Amino acid sequence: MEIDKGVYSLLGWTFLTIAMGYLGMKSKKARHLITGEPKIVIKQGKVMEKALKQVRLDIESLLGMLRQQNVFSIKDVEYAILEINGNLSVMQKQDKKPNSWSKTLLFPTSTGVIYDGKANVDALKDLHVDNNWLHKQLEKTGVNSIDDVFDAEVQSDGSLYIDYKKDKFNS
Repeated sequence: MEIDKGVYSLLGWTFLTIAMGYLGMKSKKARHLITGEPKIVIKQGKVMEKALKQVRLDIESLLGMLRQQNVFSIKDVEYAILEINGNLSVMQKQDKKPNSWSKTLLFPTSTGVIYDGKANVDALKDLHVDNNWLHKQLEKTGVNSIDDVFDAEVQSDGSLYIDYKKDKFNS
């Protein structure tokens, strides 16, 4: 009797798989429901926090996916789209070309110093700077609270790139 239950389960799963595949081919709405749809996670150089939450992706994973595309700073990205297969498609800003490094490098790559409103103390130590330096840099750009910052990166030239939690077109 145990074999019969297994066979029925296998047949049921096979039927369900075939039915879902057929529905996905015949209906755009069903396809989106079954497989999902691509999500814009960076739009015009700004991280779309709500989209990241929807696809269950954190900022560190996003940064890792960008590095796999030879992009080492969010500042260099015009758009990034998380495809339904899990790959990240990246459109860099026009003035950025792969491997075009500034001649005045202070740091080897951009380094994240704030993730989701919290300072990355280890990264600050690696850069030989501290929280006071970070707060002074934030003040220079008009940021009153670190809580307002979703992501901040020290660029290879020493400048600070900031992505705010509340962007004007956060979707």
